[in-house]
Order: sequence, then structure tokens, then C-alpha cells
Amino acid sequence: MRTRTLYFESLGCPKNRVDTEVMLAALLGDGWRMVDDPAAADLIVLNTCAFIEDARKESLDRVFDLHAHRRKDSRLVLAGCLPQLYPDIAAKIPEADLVIGIEDIPHIAALVGDGDPSPQITTDPHFIATARHDRALTLSPYTSYIKIADGCDNRCSYCAIPLIRGAYRERPPRDILDEAQRLIDTGVKELTLIAQDTTAYGRDHDTTLAKLLVKLAKLPGEFRIRVMYLYPSGIDEALLDAFDNPKIIPYFEIPLQHADDTVLKAMRRRYRRRDIDRALNRIIQRFGDRAVIRTTFIAGFPGETAAQFEEMRRFIAGAPLDYIGAFGYSKEENTPAGKLRSHRRDTIAKRLALLQETAQATMEQRLARLVGTTTTVLYEEFDPESALATGRGKHQAPEIDGITILTNLEKERPGDLLTVRLTGRDGIDFTAEVVR
Repeated sequence: MRTRTLYFESLGCPKNRVDTEVMLAALLGDGWRMVDDPAAADLIVLNTCAFIEDARKESLDRVFDLHAHRRKDSRLVLAGCLPQLYPDIAAKIPEADLVIGIEDIPHIAALVGDGDPSPQITTDPHFIATARHDRALTLSPYTSYIKIADGCDNRCSYCAIPLIRGAYRERPPRDILDEAQRLIDTGVKELTLIAQDTTAYGRDHDTTLAKLLVKLAKLPGEFRIRVMYLYPSGIDEALLDAFDNPKIIPYFEIPLQHADDTVLKAMRRRYRRRDIDRALNRIIQRFGDRAVIRTTFIAGFPGETAAQFEEMRRFIAGAPLDYIGAFGYSKEENTPAGKLRSHRRDTIAKRLALLQETAQATMEQRLARLVGTTTTVLYEEFDPESALATGRGKHQAPEIDGITILTNLEKERPGDLLTVRLTGRDGIDFTAEVVR
């Protein structure tokens, strides 16, 4: 029997990557073999992103590009967020042979095998990967995301996530602990907890994110824990107490989006500037320079005045923010903000450029303080062609915060957690020497 070949591509966020890993494991378990060229594949799967307009365009462009380079006898599967946002997309994109939404992610092998027309997409998805779902890790053998919840009930006025991922739902603590232990036992050294809002965790199981972290940190093995997507108003003393643990990295990703109260209210964010200041002050008072803070801001939200925009820039210039993502407002249909009068595109573009300039200056100042300090790096990869050994420090989350180049390795191996001294920096990438 001829080997069935598979090309798989994933777009978007870490939450999407977990879904990709579930689909990939299901297909590999069904006998498919991975290839790195879509033109050599019997089956091409694209897991799409639809968060903002640029993401939707990238997903559509990639569908058409993959179709143009596929073999005539191959099949193209369109999966994930784009079909979920547009359940009737199968009729509009004949290039795709099969279109599946979030609810059908664990069933992809059967759907591909049946060869039936695209299934009806469930408009209120409930699927979330659990410990019983196999995953084919795609970051590295030593790093893994753990999706502790999916969906969102915050209902920010600009955000289409509830329309795509559905209502908030979470996994039981025991299920998360089981998956974490299995990953640790296979050699994973960094577990990164993700959700649309990790601070919401526990409301369905009479617990909290803080209590979950305490339990995770007690698992046996050599590993560290990182947490992403913390909602500002959910950062309390109990959570900071949990972070004050050698196995939990004092890395705080807190999407703030703005710093002016009027704009925050229009965004339907459930906090105000005083809450932001309180959260940041608590973190710095507790962890000092050990704390690393990542955030995002939006320029050009509908109704944002020039003065409100400048207030956000002043805040960024004076805040202890290490990594800052700057985005221009994207009008999303069927969201409350999408019904408001938007700024002109050139206005948004000009504000975004200024926001990026301010963010870059703040990041340069903050990241410079790390050079000369000692930290722990997860050694992840050695490239024989370039002879470069790379990993990530505690200050570097997977995929978004750059890498650390290790310069004086001897007998160390990928997968080791190494104590290093950061010796230099180029943008968000660092160099380091192992401390012996």
C-alpha cells in the first residue's frame, strides 16, 4: 500500500497551535506521513486564523497559494477559526475539498477518510483538547502549551473571539495535571498555560488559577511553568503568591489595550487606569527586576481622541513594560465597536507608527537592564549548519520574544535548563554564556 503523505500548516496563536497538534496526532496515528512540501502531499491541511482582518487575509491568501501548488489528485482541508467565523465558507471557496470547524477538530482523521462533503459547522463549539487527546508537539520536544480553557465571556466591544471560539469553558484541574505530568515524563521542560483569559480559570470548578499553579508546581520532575493571557483585573495577591515559586516564571503577559479610562470603557474592558497601575505596582513590588511584563495596545479605536492617544503613549513611556505589541484598530463585523464610526485608515496608520515608536523606545530601555544578569535558559536546539546553539531565557516566551544564543557550551545538551549570564543583546535576541 502506498504511503499517504501529509502537509500541515498552522496560522495564528498558541491556542490554534494546540488544535493543530491534536489534528496532526490524529492523522499521524491514522497512518499519514508528514512531508515538508505541499506539492508532494496527498493531503494538505491549513489551520486558519480569523482574529483580525489581516489574519483573515493571510488565511485566504494561503488557501489560494496552497491550491495553486498542490497536485491535481491531492485534497485540501480548510480548518479552524476562519470556517468557524464564516460557517458557509465551503460554498465560497471551492478550492477547499473539506472545511471543518472547531467542533470537528478531534474527528479530522475520520472526516478525511470518509471523503464525505464538508460537515455542518457547529456555531456554538464546545471542544477543548484534554489529556485524553494525543498531541504531536510542534514547538520543540522540550516546550509545550497547555490550553486550560477556551472561549471567552469578557465580550470586549472590538473582539470577535466569542464569535469564533464560543463561550468560556474550562478543563477540570485533574485533567490539566494529568496532561502536564505526561508532558513532563516525555521530556518537556517548559509548560506554558494558555487560554483567552487565564485569570478566569476555576470559576466552573470551584477553584482559581492560583490554586492550579500551586498544584502544578508540586508535580515531580525538572520543569518550569509560564502563564500567558492574564486579564489585568484578575491579578491579585493570591495569584502573585502562587507566582512566588521557583518553578513558576515571574513572566506576566497582560493585554492592556489602552490607558485612558474613556477608551477602556468604550472597549468594554472591565478595569480602569487605576487598576492597571495597581496591578503593575504589585508585580514590581513583589518581584522587582525579576519580573518581565508583556502587553499589547490598540491605536485608533473608534472615538479615540488625539489627547487620549497621547495619554496612552505617555503611559507606555513611563511604565515597566518589557515587551509591547502595538496594533492598529481592526473593524470586526458583528461586534459592538464594528457599528461605530471608525477613524480613517491613514489616521490609524499614523497613530500606529507613533505607538510603535514609543513602544520600541520603552522596550529598548527595559531590555537593556537584563544584559549582565544571571538567569536560566532552556537549551532547545543546535543547528549544525550555523553551529549555533539556541534557547530561551525566563524572559522569553515561545515564538514571540526572540531567542538566546549560547556561546560556550561543552557537554550540555538540548533539553537542559542552564544557568547563564546574559552577555549581549540584538533587539529581542540575547547572547549568553553558561555559568559553571
